[in-house]
Amino acid sequence: MKQSMRNFFLFAVLLLNTTAGWGQLRIFTRSYMIQDFKSKPTKVVLDGTPEINAALRQEITILWALTPYEFCSPADYKKQKNNSDCYFLHTETDKGIIYLTIARGGKKGDDDALKRPVTLVSLPIGGENDGSGRASLYMPAFVSILQDYAEEALNSEYVAYKGLKASKLRIPPGYRIFKKPAEADEAFLDHFENGVSNIVISPDGNPKAKHRYELSVGTSDYRLYRYVKR
Repeated sequence: MKQSMRNFFLFAVLLLNTTAGWGQLRIFTRSYMIQDFKSKPTKVVLDGTPEINAALRQEITILWALTPYEFCSPADYKKQKNNSDCYFLHTETDKGIIYLTIARGGKKGDDDALKRPVTLVSLPIGGENDGSGRASLYMPAFVSILQDYAEEALNSEYVAYKGLKASKLRIPPGYRIFKKPAEADEAFLDHFENGVSNIVISPDGNPKAKHRYELSVGTSDYRLYRYVKR
């Protein structure tokens, strides 16, 4: 762990000290690449399932406070995705898992590195063939986690570099952990005070699938307490 941290900070220092002195080469740290996030609008693309779209629209309207935002259609996103003047919050699917991704628009290979597309964060929310409805049920937590991570990544090169696993919190003493799916769902819906719901996200909802994520989220504070990729 200490060696890993040492290597990371050495890498960060090297990046910070790389300047245009090497011809036209300029290398920016990951945190620096996303520093414009708060100053640009976030376009929320409603490109998921009807259930996910409805939940996302509702929770963005209630919870989103980090940037100006507006909703847009998949067709609008296709037309505007090369626009570096805004960020996009959209769904994408990889290996059967659905993610909520925040990324800046832009053109790959643009001469200005700060106008190229860059992904801020991708959070797994459900399985492509999982009919449990948990992607929608836990949307308040997912939206909150995205905001919390973005705020941390803007202020910490370590978090920006390491991703969601670096922003998780320790479960406070005395918190009750709900592990069984039915109990976890009920506790989350009831906003159980001082509780944590365990969620397993896999392509088909199988909690023992080879490819899966294991998350623990607060039932009332919507914070991320565990994030493991299997």
